[in-house]
Amino acid sequence: MQAIYNKQGLTVAWLSGKDIYNKKGNFIGYLNGNAVYNISSEYRGTLKQSFFRDSKGYVVAFLSGAKRGPALPAIKPSPSKPSKKPKPSVRSISSAPTVKPFKSSWLRFNWDNWL
Repeated sequence: MQAIYNKQGLTVAWLSGKDIYNKKGNFIGYLNGNAVYNISSEYRGTLKQSFFRDSKGYVVAFLSGAKRGPALPAIKPSPSKPSKKPKPSVRSISSAPTVKPFKSSWLRFNWDNWL
């Protein structure tokens, strides 16, 4: 599991393979290629170059090692990795929309509001 960090450098979620879990270990989303979907199979954005971006290209969160984006905060110590809860079945998805040009700034909303 990899920690997902917000613009304050705090762990907001975990990436395990292509699945995204919250800090309590609940399944909250997934990747299909570079496209990010929430638990309801709604397209939310992309994961590219270790940056989670919304559908307009703004950065929402990042993985360790992210480069070529906005200035990154110092990473705060992560909590213990959670035990993953059972993953519910998800609806089928349609193809992701065309990716917008990447912005070099942060989205105004936080992770929870985005995903």
